[in-house]
Amino acid sequence: MSIFVIGDIHGYLEALDALLGSIPIREEDVLIFLGDYVNKGPHVREVLNRLVEISARPNTVFLRGNHDQMLLDAHLDPPKYSIWESLAGDSPLASYGDGESGELIHRIPESHWDFLGRTCVDFFETGRFIFVHAGIRAHLSPAEEDADHLHWLTLSMAQSHLSNRLVVCGHSAQATGTIADLGHTICIDTGITKGKFLTCLELDAFNFWQASQDGAVTRGKLR
Repeated sequence: MSIFVIGDIHGYLEALDALLGSIPIREEDVLIFLGDYVNKGPHVREVLNRLVEISARPNTVFLRGNHDQMLLDAHLDPPKYSIWESLAGDSPLASYGDGESGELIHRIPESHWDFLGRTCVDFFETGRFIFVHAGIRAHLSPAEEDADHLHWLTLSMAQSHLSNRLVVCGHSAQATGTIADLGHTICIDTGITKGKFLTCLELDAFNFWQASQDGAVTRGKLR
């Protein structure tokens, strides 16, 4: 059994579909998404539709990223709308139709809210790996860590975890488009919003696939 992990998508459907069509995933393999499905990219609605479809697949895990949580907060707690709007990018809900974001947020279907709020989780762990969107403090187990840290910690704060497990995260976009491998922590947010790539990493083989915004895919090996 292999584990395939996909980094921050941010509404880039062509890159997501290109990766899913390229990785040699089998039914028994685990597929993990690290969060940040929404904001910044042009096809948020289509990405969420695709992920809702994929959620029917066994052995699939969806983490919740800070951008996903901010969108949920903007919907459930109107005073937090301005926070989301300031960080969501230009026209983040344009894929839902014409109009201002304040109107379009009410056009998001219940299936998308249910996916972000109920299907997604804040962490996932195995005997060898800890999967989080952003990071985890070294002295805490995932269950002990609070959601804000899991969603917002940056790679600059990463340390070897007390469990000696490898931490796999996204969130800290790598402007070079390359995977950041610190030994104890691997970050696979490789800057799709900055014109770089969406990355899928296979554990334990450490093969990786990267797709550009227009869906061109390359393959490499991390270790």
